[in-house]
Amino acid sequence: MALQDGTSMLKSVFFKEYLKIRWFFFTLAALNLVLMLYIFIDTRQLFIMDHAEMVWYRVLHLGQIHYDDLKYAPIATGIALAFIQYLPEMMGERLRLSLHLPVSPHRLIMVHVLVGLAAIGLIIMLDLVALALLTYRFFPAEVVWISFLTALPWCMAGVAAYLGLTFGLLEPGFLSKLFNIAIAAGLANLFLYPAEPGGYVYVLFALFLLVLFMIPAVLLPAYRYRYRRVT
Repeated sequence: MALQDGTSMLKSVFFKEYLKIRWFFFTLAALNLVLMLYIFIDTRQLFIMDHAEMVWYRVLHLGQIHYDDLKYAPIATGIALAFIQYLPEMMGERLRLSLHLPVSPHRLIMVHVLVGLAAIGLIIMLDLVALALLTYRFFPAEVVWISFLTALPWCMAGVAAYLGLTFGLLEPGFLSKLFNIAIAAGLANLFLYPAEPGGYVYVLFALFLLVLFMIPAVLLPAYRYRYRRVT
């Protein structure tokens, strides 16, 4: 019975988070689609202004990135989702009440985090699919793969920004909060260093592991928040 009650509570928390962010999610997804439409128009303009052979030469041999406007979109999306999801919880002390439910804190926090990760993951997939389609529309197939490898670290930066800001927002102490956010900003910046197209390919697995390790790290400030409040 206790297990069923706990599962029911977690489902309720999941549904609450879904209701809280759904319209913001659709808005962010629409903004990302508008950006991809802009990149499509901008890429098409390259072929209007010059011969296809010259555009291909600049992209394939000179490393010109025709979709560089996408670079900061995932990180902006991750930051926005973290603020939308956790700022009301912290300012309104709602998370304090949730953490005192008869459910283990780590399971409850993981439900929050997984909802946010699912949201940013869907938007990132939308961006990558749109990028692949528009690139395939104008360039040889090999450019599609290079574009994917180039944009993937930017997308991972968005996930790292979401987790890092979550790590900071859940921290109860103000100075510790600032410190955590600074650390998170430094980690997210690892994915954004200037590199030639596809240049991150050799470190993608290590960066993926870094993002995975950031998920359980979110539990540390959540536990400090939970037990600091118990008096």
